[in-house]
Amino acid sequence: MNGNHSRNLQPATCNPQSAICNLQPAIHTRYLWDAALTLISLALVAALALIVALALGWNSPRPNHPPDWEASGLPRRLVASPGHTTVALLGYPSSDLTLEAKVLPLYGPDFNGYGLVYRAQDEAHYFAFAVGSDGYYAVLRVAAGEETPLVDWQQFPHIRRGQQANQLRVACAGPTCRFFINDEYATTVEDDTWLAGDVGLWVHSFQDADVAIQFRDVRAWAER
Repeated sequence: MNGNHSRNLQPATCNPQSAICNLQPAIHTRYLWDAALTLISLALVAALALIVALALGWNSPRPNHPPDWEASGLPRRLVASPGHTTVALLGYPSSDLTLEAKVLPLYGPDFNGYGLVYRAQDEAHYFAFAVGSDGYYAVLRVAAGEETPLVDWQQFPHIRRGQQANQLRVACAGPTCRFFINDEYATTVEDDTWLAGDVGLWVHSFQDADVAIQFRDVRAWAER
């Protein structure tokens, strides 16, 4: 007698007349449907959590503690005559900081420039972060009245055009400064010409008309 035994295993078959056989597809479909509903619920919860976090300031470039300094005498109106620049220093010497302001054009052509001055040595030597009512922005280094564009004038889709307010923010640490417009990241610049100085306001008229700009909520946070 052969000592090797083998068994032929046949796949289990389902009797079409069996109630259990008829239930198997329904149970499988139900499990898939329950799994899909669970995934959709988890996605909705995650989306809601993200919305709440963004509303509370998560991922915001603004520091999450009260400002260390706020400019006095606000709102302040600054006017630039045709073809000229007006600079107003605010008397807050600093090095590494976050500086922001809400800025509203009052009148004048949209071909203008307005923004923040930072690390100023005086009214003729400073950095400026500026936008225009035509949707452009730039980062400038000014020395003895001579402008050097660190970021030349270029369009940015998040600038509010015309007589609409824009929120401008500069965040500097060492020679590196990051720039935001309406909470949207714009660019980063590295320049070690001046690593400390005053902050201020900047307005320029490019055409043959006065430009008037209102500055509100000018405040700063020291880097910690």
